[in-house]
Amino acid sequence: MKNQKSNTLILYLLWLMGGALIGIGVAILNPGRNPLQGFLSGTLLGIICIGILFISWKWLKGPHWLAICIGMSFLLRLMLGFLLTALLPAWGYPEEAPQHGYLYLDAYHRDTDAWHLAQSHESLATAYGEEFYTDQYGGLLSLSAAIYRVFSPDDHRPVLILLLTSLLPALGIPFLWKAVDKRWNEKLAALSVWIFALYPESIILGSSQMREPFLIGLSAIACWGVVEWKQNRRISLIAIILSMAGMAFFSWLAAAAILLVIIIWFWFDNIYPNLKASQQKISWLITGLITIAAIGISLNWLINSARWDLYLMETSSGRIQFELDAIGEQWRVPFIVAYGLFQPVLPAALAYPGIPLMRAIAFFRASGWYLLAPAIIFSSIAALKNRVLLDKRILIWFGATFLLWVLISSIRAGGDQWDNVRYRSIFTVFMAIVGGWGFTQAKEKYGAWLKRFYLVEGVFVLVFLQWYLSRYYKLFGRMRFWPMVMVIIGSSAVILIGGLLIDYFQAKRTIQITDKHK
Repeated sequence: MKNQKSNTLILYLLWLMGGALIGIGVAILNPGRNPLQGFLSGTLLGIICIGILFISWKWLKGPHWLAICIGMSFLLRLMLGFLLTALLPAWGYPEEAPQHGYLYLDAYHRDTDAWHLAQSHESLATAYGEEFYTDQYGGLLSLSAAIYRVFSPDDHRPVLILLLTSLLPALGIPFLWKAVDKRWNEKLAALSVWIFALYPESIILGSSQMREPFLIGLSAIACWGVVEWKQNRRISLIAIILSMAGMAFFSWLAAAAILLVIIIWFWFDNIYPNLKASQQKISWLITGLITIAAIGISLNWLINSARWDLYLMETSSGRIQFELDAIGEQWRVPFIVAYGLFQPVLPAALAYPGIPLMRAIAFFRASGWYLLAPAIIFSSIAALKNRVLLDKRILIWFGATFLLWVLISSIRAGGDQWDNVRYRSIFTVFMAIVGGWGFTQAKEKYGAWLKRFYLVEGVFVLVFLQWYLSRYYKLFGRMRFWPMVMVIIGSSAVILIGGLLIDYFQAKRTIQITDKHK
């Protein structure tokens, strides 16, 4: 009993110390006119955030390693956010946003407007009007203004918002773990949450005053709601409705995309298995019509917005214009969209002779995408051979919708290395599940094929690295675009067809050995 009380006391002390350390960080980075106010506001908000994470971990009965994962996720984002706030004015680009400690221009404009709204006597609902065009949805702007009014009325302290953007992805971790553990298994749950917690793009977004961290965290809670249905329908509905409402608060378009994935998953897991054969056929028809309707409704918006974004992408880069002139007008849209699929481009991050801090950020973001993308593609293909029909359908659905979302993001934002990738990150929870399943399958069955996928990616990286080195440093000879593409396609074909032949002959040899023993 004494030990239990002692452990509880130590826990409370650590909780308060954690909040106090956050408060010190806020007071140092954003002292304002009254540093004590910064310390107190940071400490109080820090204590609230740590408390929410601790309660969610305890409530979902997570193992001890999960508490470490949650804490690491929260601290990585918060500490990186603090670090960028301090370093960007001195080591970032000489532009308005970095000089004020913001990595994203959108975040700078929106957060500045939030402070102006907080200082005014106007209702927070003003954030949804035309006056504040920096947030087309109004949710994050109004929330930020509310935080400033309550916790920092004396001065603008942007790092307070970082506490929230660090909190939500970390809050999603115990819910994602519980969902995957109950629906699949403990091994996949562990892999999924570590991918979810440590995916570089999510960390960068969580360390910035952006809306995506909220969408990422809330989507994990929605996934838990789907799985919880079989055990507690009331809690399941509350979780799904509240998480979807929260996502719609920040971005109704992103919420609609996530909702479509969630609805079909819910149908596969909780409704479809209980239907009669005739009802199953009708439900497939209804599902197909809903999907087609959703695509049709969004298609016009996508085409119109994509035209403008593709034009901006083309005109903003002399290099892109040069390559488009070289390959021909008919390849303009496919080229820019394909370019967006590879963003952030790892060879460019390695070779670009820019500011060291920005090069480090570019490499960090690109390395995460290039490490995970082959596993997602491999997983989507391996799912076709899954013997468990229900798992097969769900995993194919996740993989297909994610790949479609990546394509939509690339069309919507062109080859842009910031907005394009930011849109893609909204599906981080599905990336984590599909990628984690791919790694588990590679370890159990198809390890050689995952290695071959990485080998294909390695060819792409090396060829383009040479291209970028010749561009920036005049090293080696410059390959023309189409010959370079043919080298990559030819090398990849050799690797993949060679792999098929190796598997074929190995299988044939195994059959022959088996026949001899018989």
